[in-house]
Amino acid sequence: MAKRDLGARVSGTLTIGIDLGGTRVKAGVVDAAGAIVARRVEAVGADKDGAAVVARLAGVITGLQQECGLPVAAVGLAAAGVLDRARGVICESPNFPAWRDLALGRHLEAAVGLPVSLDNDANAVIYGEARAGAGRGAVNVVGFTLGTGVGGGIVLDGRLWRGTRGMAGELGHITVVPEGRPCGCGNRGCLEQYAGAVGLRQGLRDAGGDLARMADAPDAPERMAAQARAGNSRLRDIFDVMGDALGQAIATVVHTLDVQRIVLAGGLAPTADLFMPALTATFHARTFRSMAQGVRVLTGELGEDAGVVGAAIGCAR
Repeated sequence: MAKRDLGARVSGTLTIGIDLGGTRVKAGVVDAAGAIVARRVEAVGADKDGAAVVARLAGVITGLQQECGLPVAAVGLAAAGVLDRARGVICESPNFPAWRDLALGRHLEAAVGLPVSLDNDANAVIYGEARAGAGRGAVNVVGFTLGTGVGGGIVLDGRLWRGTRGMAGELGHITVVPEGRPCGCGNRGCLEQYAGAVGLRQGLRDAGGDLARMADAPDAPERMAAQARAGNSRLRDIFDVMGDALGQAIATVVHTLDVQRIVLAGGLAPTADLFMPALTATFHARTFRSMAQGVRVLTGELGEDAGVVGAAIGCAR
């Protein structure tokens, strides 16, 4: 696409969003409306040393700039882990266990000559959905990312709420079953232990027999969903547990923040048909009627693009 043709189609300032996962880098040039005008998906590579990853990211950015052919103002980089956003530092990351206090943002800025804004991956996903996906048009949105575990993001008055230390939105650690399943955070009964893939797999183990043998299969959640839709009542019961846990957590969020738009994103969001009935029933049973009125629980619209879009739009604010 020629530069002048693309320029006629984009809206406002262009930024680059990068969603850095443990195995893949998803990136795109994004306009102010949240439209991706150029994209790349590449493997992180076997060398996960900080310098090697910076070089890989710099190559992705350079390639996108060349493909786009229009000026790019900044880069938003989303990654999992404990971050010091103000300093552009990844303190620790589950995807890169050897990293400790890596100044990824500063190193990448030096490599590409553009401002780099670092954010949590779940924040980026929910911000993308809030601005350009299922939450667009609402100024207050809370979202849950349903993947291996459960993350979250909080958008209030149109802005991400990060809290005092940048750790706001750890919605996967809302307690939904007092003295319930142990969680890696040290607590018991966290939402993550019932609503993420971790929770679904534990549900299989608790069910025993043939279902327990499915728990360690790489595609266990997908197989569960297919068999539940085919009528397996025991698997439907596990999805009901997931829905009940989410309903409790959403009731807590609504009582606390009085939001009317809840977005469910991430890899398990497409299974919402299986857990939404239980979610809805529990939410209404546990929420003041006046506060439940008008609340919409929606599944994300951007799919795997959500983190890229959110990181890109977020770095422009």
